[in-house]
Amino acid sequence: MLLAGHAEGARGPRLLAYDLITATNDADYIPGEYGHRALAPSFVRDAAVRARDESAAYLAVHAHAGLDRVRFSSVDTASHERGYPALRQITGQTVGGLVFTPHAAAGDLWLADGSRTPLTETVIPGGNLLRLRPCPATATPAGPDHDRQARLLGDVGQETLNRLRVAVVGLGGVGSILVEELACLGVGTLVLIDKDTIEASNLPRLVASGKDDIGRLKTDLAARNAQRANPRIRLIPKATRVEHPEALKELALCDWIFLAADSASARHWVNATVQQFLIPGVQVGVKIPVDSAGCVGQIHTATRIMLPGDGCLWCNRLIDSTQLAIDMHPKAERDAARYVPGVPAPSVITLNTLAAAEALNHFVLAATGLHHDDHDHAAVIHRPRTRQRDLQDPRQDVNCRWCTPAGRLGRGDAEGVAKHFDGAGAPDGRSLADGGAADYRRMSEVPVVSHWLIGALTVRCLLLDPAVPDQREGHGGGTEAAGIGCAQAAPAAVQGRRYRRGPRPRRVGHLVERDLALSRRCARSRRRCWQCVVVVAYRSIHPGR
Repeated sequence: MLLAGHAEGARGPRLLAYDLITATNDADYIPGEYGHRALAPSFVRDAAVRARDESAAYLAVHAHAGLDRVRFSSVDTASHERGYPALRQITGQTVGGLVFTPHAAAGDLWLADGSRTPLTETVIPGGNLLRLRPCPATATPAGPDHDRQARLLGDVGQETLNRLRVAVVGLGGVGSILVEELACLGVGTLVLIDKDTIEASNLPRLVASGKDDIGRLKTDLAARNAQRANPRIRLIPKATRVEHPEALKELALCDWIFLAADSASARHWVNATVQQFLIPGVQVGVKIPVDSAGCVGQIHTATRIMLPGDGCLWCNRLIDSTQLAIDMHPKAERDAARYVPGVPAPSVITLNTLAAAEALNHFVLAATGLHHDDHDHAAVIHRPRTRQRDLQDPRQDVNCRWCTPAGRLGRGDAEGVAKHFDGAGAPDGRSLADGGAADYRRMSEVPVVSHWLIGALTVRCLLLDPAVPDQREGHGGGTEAAGIGCAQAAPAAVQGRRYRRGPRPRRVGHLVERDLALSRRCARSRRRCWQCVVVVAYRSIHPGR
């Protein structure tokens, strides 16, 4: 049995399944009166009460024999008609049933408004972004402009790219490369988020930029390049910081997110969106350490896969809580809080290209189901000076407030940011409100974002073939129908870090103290549970279905 949150999506409503309740054979799963086996009344009652209390959809799940086609049996349908009206009345929420084979899924949803509808698609964002439906999808042949890549991806794969809505957060050196190549790949819709304007020092790293672009918005340059590469592309530019409510609303409607910004606030809000709305993504960054004597250290690029229900950026210590507190203030206060003036970091377009290529290759192969190992979620660290390529597995804190069922995972619109910051965002997106401190407190107590809706669920087994270091580098960047597999790791504690450059800034001292208290409160030792996340959609990614 699955519990699922709700959200609106670009193609219709979504159910975001965040927790799996398993039935014990012969105790919760017993001989049936009408069919061979059935769930025990006490199990159904307890699950329904929990769905009511958590304002979650109630989804019963089972499996059928078969491979790429599935439908409910007459016994299944009859049981739905006997029991779901009462369950819907008890819970006041959507109630439904899902049935799976290794490569297909179907659903029967009884919505809270009294209507009934079939489920169009089930999405599983793992190593591959799997999309399951009752029968195989069809697609029209790819056009001549994408003929060569369709020979690898297939016509269905190419059409999938065309139907995807992808966000790029940060349109600097890495982001501009991502936008150009996503447009060339044939991605249908791009959401472009960056508030900055172009400076002369940016030109060597921004694709197709010139001196005439100095002073223009980076979103304008990215939109121009994308339109040139693909005239049919749909563009949604947002020249604001990512935490602005309008940017967050667009972000939560996406199918994939590229994080190419290195601020603590960008990492936090994107991480929250990934977990709360079950949207997979990739964090991309480059680090070139140079000491005060001018000596260059170990250069590396980092490409980190962000999956719902997997170890998030908070779990992997990739968000500095004190820096986040500072980032959420207006610009003047942020500048005053930093005793060391900002020094531009080294940046070279070739290194940006290396990081972007790794992220884009992962995206294309995941979107079209071409990765060999669906459970490979490791980050990729390139060290160009020594020509090394290392993998780092993510770690997860049990009961993390973001990436576990105990936190915001899959809660969707129930934890939307828009309602918590009603009108508080400044028009230019530079701060959530002039007050700063009160808004940071609200940001810390509440989760994130708004909007998304195709059903999702977190489960360690369900379809497909059955067949972590403490210190992270870089900017950051099969399921079985029966049992649940669980792998536990050693407990880990979250460590808050004080602002280390000189004495603690008085201007933000109270925020630092509050932030450390919050970190300690969420930092009880936790065990780890591996999960994959299943998403269920009313509308298909492919046209005409």
